[in-house]
Amino acid sequence: MRLVILLAGVGSRLRPLTDDRPKALVEVGGKSILARFLEQAVETKAFQEVVLITGYRKEQIEAFVDEWKQTNDLPVRIVNNERYDETNNGYTLLCAQEWLRDGFVLTDGDLLLDSAILSRVAASTDSVLAVDMQMKLDEEAMKFVLNEAGNVVELSKEITVERGQGESIGLCKMNASDVPAIINHLALLVENGELNEYYERAFQELIREGWALKVVDVGDLRWVEVDDHNDLERAQKIFG
Repeated sequence: MRLVILLAGVGSRLRPLTDDRPKALVEVGGKSILARFLEQAVETKAFQEVVLITGYRKEQIEAFVDEWKQTNDLPVRIVNNERYDETNNGYTLLCAQEWLRDGFVLTDGDLLLDSAILSRVAASTDSVLAVDMQMKLDEEAMKFVLNEAGNVVELSKEITVERGQGESIGLCKMNASDVPAIINHLALLVENGELNEYYERAFQELIREGWALKVVDVGDLRWVEVDDHNDLERAQKIFG
């Protein structure tokens, strides 16, 4: 199983910090977001390889990985999204389709996590979304609704705060049996010219077709998605 980390975006809401570096190399508590991910990947002992999908300022990611490899044995592969400035993370994920087919854990590259979160998700026997069912929702959250069997029946930012049962935090595990359908739906979006879609759009389409996607609640553990300077300040307080 591989850990796939999406690192292609510009991170414009963190400017000027991201004027000269990718968001993943912004430091929290003296350590970059990417360094934290790689350390946790080693700690979980669940991954045969880490796949980084780069774009903006890819050379800096490559240089960081070259240095990291000197003292760490876990293989790291770099795949580049040449169209990072005109596409969204659905297209970015599709760039690595060759390395997804054995099943994978996927994370947005701007998350800071308690290491137990990654371990909990990797240990799941189902395809799952990591969710927080204990936090207060807002309109921008990627929200979900479950049925009585615990399967996701809706996944969207458009779900109202009142109906949403929690937030998908940007981390998931996909079993090998589900990967072909995910890739097909991502490819269909690209074929239809919908390049600026989140990967969750493919998940949404599969859910409508009856996909039994589960969730694992990590709301008892600490996590921060670093989109802007307010998020970064909160991350510094929690993880600094």
